[in-house]
Amino acid sequence: MFDPMEEAHIYIYGIIDWSQDDYASEWGLVNLKSIKQQVDAQKDAKSLTVHIHSPGGVVSEGFAIHDFLRSQGKPVTTIIEGECASIATVIALAGDTRKMTSNADFMIHMPWGMAAGESEEIQKYADELKRNEDKIADFYVSKTNLNKETVLDMMKKETFMSAEEALTHGFITEIATVMKAVALLKTKTNPNSKQMAKDSLTKEEAQGMFAKFEEKMKNLFGGGKKPEAKLVQDANGNEIDFPDLAEDDTPSVGDKATIDGAAAEGEHVMPSGETYVFTAGELTEIQPKEEEAEDSNEEEVENLKTEVENLKKELKTTKAEKKTAEEKLQTNEKAIQDLQKEFKAFKKDFGSSFNHDPKKKNFKEGSKSRSVWKEKE
Repeated sequence: MFDPMEEAHIYIYGIIDWSQDDYASEWGLVNLKSIKQQVDAQKDAKSLTVHIHSPGGVVSEGFAIHDFLRSQGKPVTTIIEGECASIATVIALAGDTRKMTSNADFMIHMPWGMAAGESEEIQKYADELKRNEDKIADFYVSKTNLNKETVLDMMKKETFMSAEEALTHGFITEIATVMKAVALLKTKTNPNSKQMAKDSLTKEEAQGMFAKFEEKMKNLFGGGKKPEAKLVQDANGNEIDFPDLAEDDTPSVGDKATIDGAAAEGEHVMPSGETYVFTAGELTEIQPKEEEAEDSNEEEVENLKTEVENLKKELKTTKAEKKTAEEKLQTNEKAIQDLQKEFKAFKKDFGSSFNHDPKKKNFKEGSKSRSVWKEKE
């Protein structure tokens, strides 16, 4: 139970609208007038707790509600429960403390709307939308740890965020823990005892434990970026993909290749004048330029000798690499076994009380939930 003298609870459950109708809530709408009425009814409270479950609405009304809450001169806590999208995210950022439940969704996108009339009127409306884009992006930058370029990119892509992602980006300050995992200890003297073996496990502690486990997995399997495959074009513009080669490698006989996802076949003249010959996806021959073909006969024997020597060196290197790989495989197998034991113990200790993030919802064009940033009717 909360003390009404200490804490006022304000509820923003519905679409943000500018109508200022006294009966807006009956239509599932929220406006500045309804928020002011809630605050005035609890005017003696020393702090404000604002509960948010809203798909957003009119840009100007959202900023008006944000500014009104900040103008009260009282500590503000915002709690996102279920959905916080579009302009509702601006209201959420009114909180000195900003919380979000683990199953809630947080979404930002570009402001949008509709206009009709002469070209000049439509252009004015487009300019107004652009002004609001910058206004909202600058506002997010002032409240989070993101730069404007990143924010605009996220808005353009209509970005949904889980509680963890919103926390990482700085949109919220903490995740509201709905349930804590508790380990119980049955004592010898009282097998039915519910004495706690340890303090309640907080969300932050659990995240830290999973982060450590994830780091171990990255260290085991490597977290580096996979190098880009070699991609070349023949003289006709066909792209030949060598998936086993790095970008700076040079194709040679024996390399595998695909064209449009299928195994490369036939002869392909390259821009250099050479001809790559493929059979069942394998580069079987590299023919020199026609004008060089006659001259190459004299050098062929020397080239073959050099190639034999290189192959000998490669064979020696391959054997050494194979030995190293076998040793590393044995080490990894042991590490995996140790991790499996550790993870089983981890699950046994803490159970499976933590909720996974819900699947993100896609707003459909034309739905109420999608048309939430409109500036004008």
